[in-house]
Amino acid sequence: AATSVQADIVKTYIYDAADAINKAGKDALNSFAEGDEQRMMLLGLKRFTKIEPFNVKDARRRVADKMIREGRYCW
Repeated sequence: AATSVQADIVKTYIYDAADAINKAGKDALNSFAEGDEQRMMLLGLKRFTKIEPFNVKDARRRVADKMIREGRYCW
């Protein structure tokens, strides 16, 4: 319970980072690969950037609520 907000921060960061990595990877693969090679590489990218479903909206609210209660950035 003492670190639940910190866990929310980490999970939110990973959730957002996985999407950014996936987008950058697709852009890179689409710039040089074609056909079956492209399809296989995109499947691999999808596999390695998959994350567990996570309610990021509630996590962000919990982080914001703690900061509002503290009246400052508390980390």
